Amino acid sequence: MQRDYLKLHFIIILWGFTAVLGELIDLRPVELVAWRTGIAAVTLGLILRAEVLIPRRDAIIFVATGAIIGIHWILFFLSVKVANVSICMVGMATISLWTALLEPLMIRSRKLRHLDLIFGAIIIGAVYWIFRSEVAYSTGFLIAIASAIAATVFSIINGTFASRFHHRTIAFYEMIGACLLCVACLPLSGFLSEQEPSSGFALDDLAYLLILAIVCTVYSFSEYVELLKRLSVFTVNFVNNLEPVYGILLGAIILKDYKHLSGGFYSGAVIILAAVIAYPMINRRLRRRQARQEAQSAK
Repeated sequence: MQRDYLKLHFIIILWGFTAVLGELIDLRPVELVAWRTGIAAVTLGLILRAEVLIPRRDAIIFVATGAIIGIHWILFFLSVKVANVSICMVGMATISLWTALLEPLMIRSRKLRHLDLIFGAIIIGAVYWIFRSEVAYSTGFLIAIASAIAATVFSIINGTFASRFHHRTIAFYEMIGACLLCVACLPLSGFLSEQEPSSGFALDDLAYLLILAIVCTVYSFSEYVELLKRLSVFTVNFVNNLEPVYGILLGAIILKDYKHLSGGFYSGAVIILAAVIAYPMINRRLRRRQARQEAQSAK
């Protein structure tokens, strides 16, 4: 189990680095995700070969699920382009809130609890504070929140069938679904981003894109799906909330984002991250107390 947690943290660091790569690669968000998922699908196909053959119904479900991750990634990189890495990362930190709210609606066995509502209210308050403090980046911040909602829906759906097939097979079909969605959205690429279209790949862009597609997608995404077989969706999404910490640190070191943000942003970010860290500790104590009370009542 400890090895799974270490692997999960390494994957989250890679995901934090994807935001930096998205800023460095000179492509519009839709084009960027199309190349990312297309290269990832081809790479996975070469690795798996005959193992990609699964029942048609399951393949369609995985492809449709992949379209959701495609939406998440388009919004993710659009937020980076419109605002910056740090703004995008804090917007993504709301994923635990959306997991707490949406999982009970999508999975009957999961119940909405008072603790979830309390921490959800704290995160909403911090989000509002950041929104007021960083008006210039408000559009990018809202796009990042929408990206977090799409990521939550994808994680919940993926968690329901992660144990049925090999994790790379699932990732292969989901990358196809994400790529097909991006290809369908290419006519809207200019509408979604004011960035000028790239005239071609620079050598640096190609290198960054290969790192993004193979290391940060093929490896990290397929291993993430594999971890869902042993870790709960909430556990995975909770650790995923450390992605802003890693992303903000990488953005500060590589892109110097800290020069463009106010104290209001950092105070709101600290509140969100403190809530993310405090939630599992309080939740664990409440569960232990409840277990003791149930054991005493059973005697």
